[in-house]
Amino acid sequence: MQWPNRKAFAFTVFDDTDNSTIDNVKPVYDLLYELNFRTTKSVWVFEPRGSYYGQSLADPEYLAWIKDIKTKGFEIGLHNVGDGSYSREEIIEGIELFKQLLGEYPGIHTNHASNPDNIYWFQERFDWPYSLFYSLYNGMRHNAKIDSGGSDENSPYFWGDVCKKHIQYIRNYSCKDINTLSFNPSMPYLDSRKEAYSNRWFSSSDGQTVGEYCDLLKPENLEKLVSEGGACIMYTHFASGFVDGTGKVDSMFRRRMEYLASLNGYFEPTSTILDYLKSQQDSSLVHVRPSTGKWLLDRIAKKYRYGR
Repeated sequence: MQWPNRKAFAFTVFDDTDNSTIDNVKPVYDLLYELNFRTTKSVWVFEPRGSYYGQSLADPEYLAWIKDIKTKGFEIGLHNVGDGSYSREEIIEGIELFKQLLGEYPGIHTNHASNPDNIYWFQERFDWPYSLFYSLYNGMRHNAKIDSGGSDENSPYFWGDVCKKHIQYIRNYSCKDINTLSFNPSMPYLDSRKEAYSNRWFSSSDGQTVGEYCDLLKPENLEKLVSEGGACIMYTHFASGFVDGTGKVDSMFRRRMEYLASLNGYFEPTSTILDYLKSQQDSSLVHVRPSTGKWLLDRIAKKYRYGR
């Protein structure tokens, strides 16, 4: 891949908003801005109703901060309109409110946990027979079948038509490779099974907590990313240990990001990188989905190493 302005590789972050507050993530964004990274911050429109906590656009102070980082070049994405159960009417209201508050509709989305309004989630993520195994596993885990109501027009949680209209990119698979593009060379890809209510899909590199994130950004891994001329779309939760109780950014995270900033990277928000990949895409790859088997092996390896 030939990156703009003769950059050697691309790097960005999609920050999952679970449990995020100004106190536990703003110092991270201050550091990113200082080091000239521009990444993607997801938000909830409404206050959480489920088992997670965190601020939302309903909080005036948090909204003001989100507007501030948006003007600084950070992308604001959607992580459902909130944590928990929201009806179709509430979801549509939330997406319209997102536009009213931030000036544009959300263009990128990731599904949240076990929300009933998720789009093509749970077993619908996977090819057969993995879809069957996942359905059985989820049924035992939750003692009930869980469906993706967001993409089911018979569900009270359906918003697939709105998603198709406004959301350009949705995340599906994750991998343990720092080079997300190596794991998923076809991204952003089209999935013919899901085209009714979605546009394009992308994968991410798994750095969900500060420990996993810093492990993935070890110098030897960054050397690999540079040598391959690849792209890392890091998926993380900046609320998961990146800032301590005094508001100080984790020292290892700071060192990792300072070293990364010294390299010749293309540091833009997720949608900007996906737009560029789409513009350079080989048309023969556009419908090629990532390997579910490779994803499963990565998940097993993660469970062995990190216990989750």
